[in-house]
Amino acid sequence: MAGLFYIDIKFITNLKAISIVGFMLFFWPLAMSQEICDNAIDDDADSLVDLNDPDCKCESLLPSSLIPNPSFEEMTCCPIENERLDCAVGWVQASAPTTDYVHTCGGYLGNTSIPAFAPLPFPDGEGGVGFRDGQMHAGSNYKEYVGACLTQKMKSGTNYKLDFFVGFRNNVQGSQNLKIAVFGSPDCNQLPFGGNDNDIGCPANTGLYNLIGESSVSGSGEWINVTIEFVAQQDYEVIVLGPACAPHPDFRLDPYFYLDRLTLAESTAFGIPLEQITGRICDHNLMLYIESNPGYTYQWYKDGIALEGETHPVLHLSSDTDGEGVYSAVVTTQEGCFNSQGFQLSIPPYPGFEEVRICEGENYSLGGQIFDQPGHYEVLIQAEDGCDSLVQLNLEVNEHSDFTLNDTICEGDIYHLHGIEASQQGVYETTISNDRGCDSVITLNLNIVGAGLGIDIQRVIVVELGEPIKIEPAFCDPRLVSFIWSTELCHVLSSGKALENFIPINDMLLLFDAYDMFGCRLRKTVEIRIESEYRIYIPNAFSPN
Repeated sequence: MAGLFYIDIKFITNLKAISIVGFMLFFWPLAMSQEICDNAIDDDADSLVDLNDPDCKCESLLPSSLIPNPSFEEMTCCPIENERLDCAVGWVQASAPTTDYVHTCGGYLGNTSIPAFAPLPFPDGEGGVGFRDGQMHAGSNYKEYVGACLTQKMKSGTNYKLDFFVGFRNNVQGSQNLKIAVFGSPDCNQLPFGGNDNDIGCPANTGLYNLIGESSVSGSGEWINVTIEFVAQQDYEVIVLGPACAPHPDFRLDPYFYLDRLTLAESTAFGIPLEQITGRICDHNLMLYIESNPGYTYQWYKDGIALEGETHPVLHLSSDTDGEGVYSAVVTTQEGCFNSQGFQLSIPPYPGFEEVRICEGENYSLGGQIFDQPGHYEVLIQAEDGCDSLVQLNLEVNEHSDFTLNDTICEGDIYHLHGIEASQQGVYETTISNDRGCDSVITLNLNIVGAGLGIDIQRVIVVELGEPIKIEPAFCDPRLVSFIWSTELCHVLSSGKALENFIPINDMLLLFDAYDMFGCRLRKTVEIRIESEYRIYIPNAFSPN
């Protein structure tokens, strides 16, 4: 491409403003003072170099999109939580399951419940949209879609092309393969679709949308350029994008993906696109691809100034050697030269997310900072290559808990509680972990309940065989409220204080148990002895009758 000159340039790097600017005019220089457009030198001394000089002109790449706000850059608010597609101008939450508006302005880069993070940088600008293709708890029909009313209707029978990017989370199982689908309807009143039914699935299931096209795409930690070409079957007024109707094979793993830079126009309006963007700048493997053709020549630029030696259809970028700016290529074909899509390179703080719980009195260290108060923090962890990490820290500080327990045991018993073994009345303390893992101090006030004044009862009773007896204590402490008389073999004789009309037939031991209101027992024994000596009266005289 050395020696190429372009005149009357209107080079556009902002993709939202790119449009076809007319036929290309280029020619060999007629004078040495004219700007050479690919040598990184200000040849004509006007302080404008290469593509920044009005002397250089090529056709721009992408046409204006029929989709409003195609790169999600126009907004009414910065998303800082799930769902907030309402922040993006021109877009509608098309399904009952909700998509997520993501943007670097609020540091929100994907569904926090998964969690998910968009690959950075975005293909165009600083925002996009994230969506699910199924959910572990809700099933395979839990599919999330975005929709928009077009700036003008498509024409039935006309060829159209949708050029867009699909983003993939980095090395996340179940989120590396997607069948992306596009649906259309002639009536914008059909947006959103499916009412509040989370199980409706794809828009085609309503009978009000046509499947325009679909494409299978795979990736990991990158943005993949996807094009879908189709012939409009109706005068479509609304377009909906998201997962295909078929269940995702890994829906139980919460598959989650991203969309950005959606350009929809008639097929004839497109030029040469960036074919693919792979890798990450902070991994030093960011690659920009454009269509490779043996008959084409290439020259890459940064901010409109030629990059020496970069004359191939692939540009490799590294944060060690390449700085922030807009990278693009000029592709020269037999028909002339064309500006490629501009790629805005930002060396971003890569996102991270930490949910941390500590106990009162503890602290948490991150990025050289100490945190001991609950709240949400953004912590920038600096890296030597410029690819800092911006960590979203949610810190929860759980309080210690103190608990007082009043309890009672019977005299002679031992009280056991989390390391406490007590047999004496007093105050004891022990520490356990509560349900949040923090110390819980238990203060035990222990009371000992004894027999009080006790029981006065006859301990040995001698009776004659067959003689009924009544046994009753002479005195019982008033705090004793229930009683049981039983034999040594646990045969209950009475549940009253007195044992009445009892006829023993042999020597035995009776058990008398008395209980207070706390269930404490006081036991007395009563020994029963049967009189074994009998007196026989023998008269010394008798009458014969």
